[in-house]
Amino acid sequence: MTQSISSHLNSVLVEIAAKHSFRLPQEGVKHLLKRDRELLIDVLLQEFSQTGLASDDEPNQRGVEIEQIIDFVGSIADQADSSGD
Repeated sequence: MTQSISSHLNSVLVEIAAKHSFRLPQEGVKHLLKRDRELLIDVLLQEFSQTGLASDDEPNQRGVEIEQIIDFVGSIADQADSSGD
């Protein structure tokens, strides 16, 4: 099953990666090595904790978007792990 994210979420991902000096491959996130996927998830979690929560500690709109990106990156990791990465 091929999964993708919207162009908006991809833009958010690129912005967050650049902000945290994380280099995304031009071929896309699906081409990251396992350790790099884990680092990317760490970067996304850091951004989520900095900008993704409202005052009531519930995700704001940016937080929801970051959660969706994390789910996408995690699903790639799950697919790669099941195929013998």
